[in-house]
Amino acid sequence: MTRTRYLHIVFSEPIQAYDIPKFRSAVIEKSKRESDLFHNRTEDNKYLYRYPLIQYKVTDKKASLICLNDATDDIHYLLRQRSFDFRIGDKQLKYEIEDVRLKYERVQTWDQSFNYNIHNWIALNQDHFREYQQALSLVDKLKMLEDLLTKHLRIFMEAMQADEPVPLEVHIRELKNEKYIEYKDVFHLTFSINFSCNLSIPNYIGLGKGVSVGFGIVKKLGDGSRYRARETEQDQGG
Repeated sequence: MTRTRYLHIVFSEPIQAYDIPKFRSAVIEKSKRESDLFHNRTEDNKYLYRYPLIQYKVTDKKASLICLNDATDDIHYLLRQRSFDFRIGDKQLKYEIEDVRLKYERVQTWDQSFNYNIHNWIALNQDHFREYQQALSLVDKLKMLEDLLTKHLRIFMEAMQADEPVPLEVHIRELKNEKYIEYKDVFHLTFSINFSCNLSIPNYIGLGKGVSVGFGIVKKLGDGSRYRARETEQDQGG
């Protein structure tokens, strides 16, 4: 049974979401580019199409990192630096590590559903956007988004080598918000959605486009005690 290594690092300094790409660039330079997990590019600067294992976020208004599996090892290229002086735009800021949490997450499907929110999710490519705009009803739009969310969850599952003892089920419960946000000099339609699915998803991981710079952040809603109880039961052979 596969477990996912999950490391959450929170820094001392507040940051705005629009400055996350600058924070990412600063971290990449501080790590001296010794691992391509920081930037997902080859030595000749070609993009590596894969799920990002290092993700740059805002957590409770603070700059933070999510590191998954192999990235929990490679993050030492950053952590071994003696200081964390990052240039964010035209400002040179001294960061300190405020909180570090390492744990093992069981990412798999279960025989029950959990409730989540996904925030600022870039779900649509150009073709999808046209199809979404041409959809005749809200029902059609939600079905399209549900299919895309399922696809993005499967990309995450594949990257985590997640077990699927029961088929993945995904249901959008509420479309809370749509708004356009600039990403790579293009304004993208983003969604904030409440959904349920039977996959256990670690908090703050990203789905969709722009995952590495804080788009599509997933957080669990409500009490996760049912999952913890079920996990304990299975650990005990129940």
